[in-house]
Amino acid sequence: MVTAPRRKRPRGQIVQLSSGSLQVRVFVGRDPVTKKRHYLQETVRRGPDADAEAEKVLRRLLVQVDEQLNPRTSATVRQLLEKHFLLLDVERTTKATYQNVARTHIVPLIGPVKLAALTSEVFDSFYAELRRCRLHCKRRRMIEHRVKTVHDCDHRCRQHVCKPLAQSTIRQIHIILSGALRRAVRWKWLPRGPIDNAEPPKQPPANPSPPTSAEAVRILNASWEDPDWAVLVWLTMVTGARRGELCALRWDDVDLVTGTLRVQRSIAELKTETWEKDTKTHQHRRIALDPESVTLLTAHRARSMELAAALGYELAHDAFVFSHSGDGAARLNPRTITRRYTRLVHLGRRSPPVPVRTGGTAGAMP
Repeated sequence: MVTAPRRKRPRGQIVQLSSGSLQVRVFVGRDPVTKKRHYLQETVRRGPDADAEAEKVLRRLLVQVDEQLNPRTSATVRQLLEKHFLLLDVERTTKATYQNVARTHIVPLIGPVKLAALTSEVFDSFYAELRRCRLHCKRRRMIEHRVKTVHDCDHRCRQHVCKPLAQSTIRQIHIILSGALRRAVRWKWLPRGPIDNAEPPKQPPANPSPPTSAEAVRILNASWEDPDWAVLVWLTMVTGARRGELCALRWDDVDLVTGTLRVQRSIAELKTETWEKDTKTHQHRRIALDPESVTLLTAHRARSMELAAALGYELAHDAFVFSHSGDGAARLNPRTITRRYTRLVHLGRRSPPVPVRTGGTAGAMP
């Protein structure tokens, strides 16, 4: 129970609590999140030197306010992330990924923590927990069910075994928190970034696992049941283009005379929505095609023109190179390519290793 203040100052006061201790309060300003009056508070235990100690605390807190070394808000990590994501200027797919990571791993563990309570120790402990268990099991026994709906458990529902979160995901979490806290410092919600002295997660080493030459031959052979699909797989292997870039490829990006291909856009996909965007690196590329690739694309264009003519259309110069419509107006979805390629890989592994076929000619993988 707070009694009447013993002493008052223009921006601070010392009040005596029912326990006999002294509470020092200094007005900071309006909280930018809650809009409530925000105070710095510190309690001095009762004793013979309590009055002198309270005066020292009051002067120290007033200096902090004057030098803006105090947090100006009682906002939590969750509240900061909400405002941060509203203003974050990145690709929609990138923002969706960041929000999902925050919702799954950041908010459940440190979301309620106030920004003023964040220290490097908090972040080091947080990262250690992520390395311990990706499901944040709190060291209790639990069953990992195969589905979330009501069901009869079988061998697919197993006792939980702790597995660390991927190092790349932990580093992504560090990037999210660093960006949000830098914004909080710019807004003067915090005097400095509490994550700056935390030990950042290590950059995971690149570990690509492309198919071997023999596996590539098997995959290409398995794809030739559909020649148009085989051309897409071939271009993926010889150009290194991303799936979204091949989905966005149009015939006016392909010069069959000079044997060049321009990559200047990509198709993004989020749930059921797709849209055209810039490339991932935001840079346009010009790729020189080998003679075999030019031959395959020439045959692919002839087939596309024949199909369009049979349906009463004329293939437009800016039609999509790979399309599921006769006139080339509809683009493929990146997720569709991934699913089909996954099935193709499994089929290719069961096929015998024979020389790759490229539309009637045989040759080695470039």
